[in-house]
Amino acid sequence: MDDDIERLMSLLLAMSEEDVEAAEYRELRAHLISELVRMQAEQDLLERLRPIQDQVDRMGARDPDFDLKSFMDAGWE
Repeated sequence: MDDDIERLMSLLLAMSEEDVEAAEYRELRAHLISELVRMQAEQDLLERLRPIQDQVDRMGARDPDFDLKSFMDAGWE
């Protein structure tokens, strides 16, 4: 999310042609984050989860023979 904020800040600075002090930058960053959180909260939960559900669907059916413990143990070796 920081990359998006940086792009928004760069765009704002380019449009305003002003030099923003560090404190003002932090205030603006906090305001942008707050606004993004507010807008996300307005979305229906099912709408927010839909992209995740789509990714799971694309992964295909679960392998019933998959042994998670063996897989995790092999990762530690």
